[in-house]
Amino acid sequence: MSQMKKICSVLMIFCVCIGIVPQNAAAASGLYFQAKTAGSGNAISVKKITYEGEISNRFINGAKGVLSELEVDFATDVIWNNSAKVSSVKDNKGKKYRGYLLDVDEDGCDLVISDMKHGRTYTIVINGIKKYNSNNFCKLTLKVKLPKQKSSSKNIKVLKVAVDDSYGEVDIEFASKVIWKHNAKVVSVKDNKGKSYNGYLVDKDDDECEVYIENMKSGRTYKIKISGIKKRGAASFQTVTITAKVPAHRHNLTIKKIEYEEDYEDGRMEWTVSFDFNKDILHKDNSYVIIRDADGKAYSLETSFVKWEDDECEVYLTEALTIGQQYTYEISNVKAVQGNQFVTVKGSFTAYND
Repeated sequence: MSQMKKICSVLMIFCVCIGIVPQNAAAASGLYFQAKTAGSGNAISVKKITYEGEISNRFINGAKGVLSELEVDFATDVIWNNSAKVSSVKDNKGKKYRGYLLDVDEDGCDLVISDMKHGRTYTIVINGIKKYNSNNFCKLTLKVKLPKQKSSSKNIKVLKVAVDDSYGEVDIEFASKVIWKHNAKVVSVKDNKGKSYNGYLVDKDDDECEVYIENMKSGRTYKIKISGIKKRGAASFQTVTITAKVPAHRHNLTIKKIEYEEDYEDGRMEWTVSFDFNKDILHKDNSYVIIRDADGKAYSLETSFVKWEDDECEVYLTEALTIGQQYTYEISNVKAVQGNQFVTVKGSFTAYND
């Protein structure tokens, strides 16, 4: 027995002298690893390696493929070289992978590997790291086993769908984290009457996206098919179908407020009447506003200048109105943004100069 202890002591001293200290540990997320440091007296102790799942490739400029993140926690403080990097990644079948250092600090780092496969063991080499108070930077080699995935539902579930038909936008929130393919897109949009629309994926994140539908109509139900998406942890991308209901609206335009103003501008008098609508409006090139008094006299013509805004318009008059007198108005070729047809809005008001 004493002879065996002596042999073990000699082996341990030999390992420390050449600076290679193997570690075996069960990490979070089912990961097992080994770690060794090349360089005398520079052994870096690794406490834990956690599999954080797949992340969006927007976190790494120029990265390709599906990215997986590993979080490495050290038991001792370390220092990083400015040129520190993942120099190589290989699996147990000899296949090479791209590896990146996403984030580093004195007690850990985040590694990102492209296209990792579950059920394989990876050898990851990191250059440009050293134990705190050591003289030289060295090479840290990690051997990490990524276990096979347990069978579970990989279907993407939708948590919430919100529609803003004023701008043709559909906001979709997913019940779990998702991964997007670089060429993800809206492949088709159809309403409940069978009509097809152009749809675009204008924004996407790890748990939501935004779709724009051209010429969205109120009161319709849309089926939106989006390709190039998968639930985080799923093996392959899929096409999902989203149902979006657009509420029915009445598009009757009414005038909420009318204001008459007299102003002295640039050495001359200006008279204007402004109209505030109950909805955002659209107008045509030949739209006009005509103001008349009780005798039919016109104070603005079809050719009078009209300033159009989102939910209002302002017409410039040829002369002043009489305060306290009633006038009629006719606003031609306007409609609510989501309205079906252009109309002429008519009414009357009494002139007051606020």
